[in-house]
Amino acid sequence: MARADDPSPKQTPMMAQYHRLKAEAGDALLFYRMGDFFELFFDDARAAAACLDIALTRRGEDGGEPVPMCGVPVHAAESYLARLIRGGFRVAIAEQTESPAEARKARGSKALVERAIIRLVTPGTLTEETLLDGASANWLAAVARAGDPGSGPGAGEWAIAAADISTGRFELVACGPGELQAELARLSPAETVAAEKVPGIDTTEGKGGFDSLAGERALKERFGVATLDGFGAPGRAELAAAGGLLAYLDATQKDAVAFLSAPRRIARAEHMAIDPATRDSLEICRSQAGTVAGSLLACIDRCATAPGRRLLAADLSAPLTEIRAIEARLALVQWLHEEPIRRARTREALKAMPDIGRALGRLVASRGSPRDLALLRDGLLAAAALKVELEGEPDRPDLLAALLPELGGHAALTDRLGIALVESPPLDAAKGGYIAEGYDAALDALRSAGSDGRRAIAALEARYRDATGVATLRIRHNAVLGYHIEVPAKHADRLMTADSGFTHRQTLAGVVRFNSPDLHAEASRVVEAGAHALAAEAAHFEELTALAVAAGVRIAATADAIARIDVAASNAERAAEGGWCLPHLTDQPCLEIEGGRHPVVEEALRTEGERFVANDCSVGAQDRLWLITGPNMGGKSTFLRQVAIAALLAQAGSYVPAARARIGIVDRLFSRVGAADNLARGRSTFMVEMVETAAILAQATPQSLVILDEIGRGTSTYDGLAIAWAVVEAMHDQVRARTLFATHYHELTRLADRLDALSLHHVRAREWKGELVLLHEVGDGPADRSYGIAVAKLAGLPPLVLARAKAVLAKLEAGRDATGGIAAGLDDLPLFASQTVEQAAADPLIEAIAAIDPDSLTPRGALEALYALKRLVSES
Repeated sequence: MARADDPSPKQTPMMAQYHRLKAEAGDALLFYRMGDFFELFFDDARAAAACLDIALTRRGEDGGEPVPMCGVPVHAAESYLARLIRGGFRVAIAEQTESPAEARKARGSKALVERAIIRLVTPGTLTEETLLDGASANWLAAVARAGDPGSGPGAGEWAIAAADISTGRFELVACGPGELQAELARLSPAETVAAEKVPGIDTTEGKGGFDSLAGERALKERFGVATLDGFGAPGRAELAAAGGLLAYLDATQKDAVAFLSAPRRIARAEHMAIDPATRDSLEICRSQAGTVAGSLLACIDRCATAPGRRLLAADLSAPLTEIRAIEARLALVQWLHEEPIRRARTREALKAMPDIGRALGRLVASRGSPRDLALLRDGLLAAAALKVELEGEPDRPDLLAALLPELGGHAALTDRLGIALVESPPLDAAKGGYIAEGYDAALDALRSAGSDGRRAIAALEARYRDATGVATLRIRHNAVLGYHIEVPAKHADRLMTADSGFTHRQTLAGVVRFNSPDLHAEASRVVEAGAHALAAEAAHFEELTALAVAAGVRIAATADAIARIDVAASNAERAAEGGWCLPHLTDQPCLEIEGGRHPVVEEALRTEGERFVANDCSVGAQDRLWLITGPNMGGKSTFLRQVAIAALLAQAGSYVPAARARIGIVDRLFSRVGAADNLARGRSTFMVEMVETAAILAQATPQSLVILDEIGRGTSTYDGLAIAWAVVEAMHDQVRARTLFATHYHELTRLADRLDALSLHHVRAREWKGELVLLHEVGDGPADRSYGIAVAKLAGLPPLVLARAKAVLAKLEAGRDATGGIAAGLDDLPLFASQTVEQAAADPLIEAIAAIDPDSLTPRGALEALYALKRLVSES
């Protein structure tokens, strides 16, 4: 079968051109422009037809076989592109670079129109409004390492360069050991590129440039600087990642310029580290179903603008760790929260703000439209009006005082756009009609000539009706014939006579079409005036776009300021709705919450007419580890999550759902609450749980917050209890982080006698007339029992099964009372800190093999190493 990468010597010139372009596109689908359609051939056609659910047809032959093909109309290409990108494809756009007339003039009547790939569309390089989610950033991330470990200063370290070319944001992040996946989870990039496969990360192969020297050169050239000191002097790994990112953008954008602001170095310690498992567990920006609905973000989002929603998601994904910066955000929220009228006016003004950041991104990338210029005009005018409004308010907080100057300074640009553009410009610049009357006298004259010509054509139509006596005669226009005269077929004879003055052009079923000298003359004037008018408008569009792009840095700063004010107003509105409190932040390792609630669960209960039961939590140096017992369905998991969410919201700069909150800064947040099989990686639920617990034990610090639920389930009772026991001791004695540990192993409560900073708590439940009543309250001390059979009864287990379970339980409890149960003897264990680990004897052969560096061996050195290994084997 013929394939796109297997050209045949018998192929036509067009297919030869296609094969050349397909080779350049590589594994991307090739959109090959043919007139008003983008066509796909061979395997590309099969894949696209299946993804888009469109017809797969065949055309001609290529090397003796029919060619599979499908196509999409150019005018609707963006909607099809969106579906292909969501389907996991990349798409190369091959456009015609000349018109058929130009091709014929240059190379003869049968010349093939030249085509070239003008863009590679990938998930991380989207700018079009229809391809993007307005509420989510669209990050492209590049991951790189600065050489091999041990090859020099900074070697072996990882870094991320991330860009959202739809808004121009550009970040560089150096990652310490174990931080790479957490940082990528924070960004949640649409696409991640790397020079080679990175373990545990889904990456796309880059386009080169992953070298610190190349990255330094690319950054200097891109931003026109002689030194990178103004960018914070990025390290080797950051430079390598930046080089790979810029090379990928150059390769995918071709001649277009991707919108990038100056890179900002992000210090990892500036924000709370949250690993992917914790983000999934807490459902911060996505629910476990993979949607925004049901997430914390959806619950608290009251933003009036799309940039505000994107920034709110970023705030939740990366809560701050510096108290002064957090308090600056909270002061602005408080200022808006305390004055409902001020807040309402601000939010009303924000609703008029279009997404100027992404409009600017499209204009910079040469994919903008007259409507994008109008969005800038309207958005910048609205920002200036908001500036005036807020400057009139008293007691403005420091953050607002810093933001207000960014809202203005665009008067010259908005004045120019206001004069130049009509009120509501069209989306398609090619059709014209977007430059306002009075802006250009020459353009007005061309439009007038066109209008006069069209009036003259209308007069001709009336005259021809009278002359021919055909009342149904019409002068029409189409792309093939231009202006022409059309009459019903039954009246055509009247215009066919030699002296009629009409020339026959076309006969169709039911109608016949003609031309005339007078019509041709008027039509020529109309067409010529229209073409000149379109050219004049295009020149104005290019000029206005250049003005907007030149002001890009200031416009991007205005967009950022609007987003920050919107997020503050949103947080204030949500706090007022829910009766949330202003948190107090401290450097002390404490977590004091009175009347805490889980906002997502509370909102769900409210819709059902039920009340959420609030609970207190007081974790400090003397009781930094809470061991929580109680029945299933009692609310343990909800309590754990709501405490973590309170800390996250506070450090993101939001009020928290509680009556009072005093929160010590959390550097890392870990949640091991609920796990599922990872079949793709061959991991069971228990294995996933152990991997996540191991990560916590390795990475948590005394400033961290850890919530753990049901550690040790999924294996035998003895193994599970042993693991849970050891983890509790390790968290207490070694990690020393603030920890909430929920469990059904009541034997763990014995640890309260051995561990001085462990306190016992339980979720309350009562049995009333044989029925279990779950109170959802957290109390002090251990639970009296687990109520497992009572919960099983609530779940609807048959009475016979319940009766048998009760009988078995009675026997088990009797045996426990007689022998001490599975925890017998645990009180005699030595303390965790005194535990030693048996070390296996070193194997000389393994050590010798591990010491060999194959890349640095000479042929003679390799032979000597082989003889040395052989001696070790013979001696063993």
